[in-house]
Amino acid sequence: MSMTVDQERHLARIKSRFTQLMDAKYRVGQHEHKNNLWQVKCLPEVLAETLDLAAYVLTLEEQVEQVKTLCVEVNQDNIDPREAVKKIGAIL
Repeated sequence: MSMTVDQERHLARIKSRFTQLMDAKYRVGQHEHKNNLWQVKCLPEVLAETLDLAAYVLTLEEQVEQVKTLCVEVNQDNIDPREAVKKIGAIL
């Protein structure tokens, strides 16, 4: 499958960021738990982690809507752009 240069760059950024995040998260987990992940019963944790992920995704969806509303308010001159940026920083 052929991709554009921009698509290749985007993929490279995603892969790089994922690798950085996974490395950091794994190391923190090893430091906290001191056990080998491949020797841990993971199944009991999967449901809890999945529910956490769903809660974060649904909350992020709400936060994006709040940011969009602030952008509309700025566009309509109902709020100062600097104030909107502060509010966005507090949301995200």
